[in-house]
Amino acid sequence: MEWWQVPALLAGGFFCGVANALAGGGSFVTLPLLLLIGLPPQIANATNRVAIVLQCVAGLGAYQKRGVVPWRDLGRLAVPAVLGSLAGAYLAAFLDETAFRRAAAVLFAVMAGTVFIDPRRWARENSVVRGRPVFYPLFFLMGVYGGFLQAGVGVLLISSLVLLCGYDVVRGSALKFALALSFTTAALLVFAGVGQVDWAIGLCLAAGSMAGGFVGARLVMAKGSPLVRAFVVVAALAAIAELLFGG
Repeated sequence: MEWWQVPALLAGGFFCGVANALAGGGSFVTLPLLLLIGLPPQIANATNRVAIVLQCVAGLGAYQKRGVVPWRDLGRLAVPAVLGSLAGAYLAAFLDETAFRRAAAVLFAVMAGTVFIDPRRWARENSVVRGRPVFYPLFFLMGVYGGFLQAGVGVLLISSLVLLCGYDVVRGSALKFALALSFTTAALLVFAGVGQVDWAIGLCLAAGSMAGGFVGARLVMAKGSPLVRAFVVVAALAAIAELLFGG
């Protein structure tokens, strides 16, 4: 790792953490950054999971302190999500690089709009949990996407947990972190097993993103949030260009 990459990774990771706290879609920032510093697309995709796992640990810890993590419901939703993540990660790891570039670019384009969704508008007075088996295929598919690319999956998770399963936003957000930690760890193990993770870069990125998440969670920036979302979309467009025309 070159010396100049350290401040770039810390700064990019910091903004990712702030983006996730205020708007979501932090991976739309970190993946373009990892591509910019010269990582091949599949290595960048794998290495990004190091920061995501540690972000999830930090976020879940904060919810655990408040005692709002619905641990009893985690297992039945995590099992299909983890199985899907393993499938998605294996596909991403062994797909031809050209095919991966094209698939990732399409998924980036489709998912970039999710950063404009604000789950806070779904706040409810009461929570009626409905973790029915009919929802398991949905969480399997979200696991597949999370294992393959990850970017934007948090919005899909919170949308499903609140609108379909009946969780309030607080418990839904806590469960989102727990589910993301489960299936992202599974994907990271797959990528690590095939030697696609650059641990030094991943840990440096994680340090910045955890600091950004800490700061972002404490900021009241009603006017700043749209700016963050706009920056995330610009970064996503840069990643799409790199995936399609780079290399």
